[in-house]
Amino acid sequence: MLTFSAFWAFLPGGVGMANFRKTHHGLIAQLGHLCWWILLLVHPLALYKIGFTHDGWLWLAPVAVMQVLFFAIFGRNVSTL
Repeated sequence: MLTFSAFWAFLPGGVGMANFRKTHHGLIAQLGHLCWWILLLVHPLALYKIGFTHDGWLWLAPVAVMQVLFFAIFGRNVSTL
């Protein structure tokens, strides 16, 4: 499930972020881009924590919340047209 979430953050999230940066400029676009990179980097870290630590399941809720918030704020337009 977390692997699917990582692919969802990468592909539709990247398209949504590109569309967001086309329509918004300046600090808000940079903030969105930073949030997208953080979202991408947290997924492998969460996979590592789940696989190699005893409290890795604690990483599932923050990643899910980050994913929902990112797509609600920045990644709404995932159209490729």
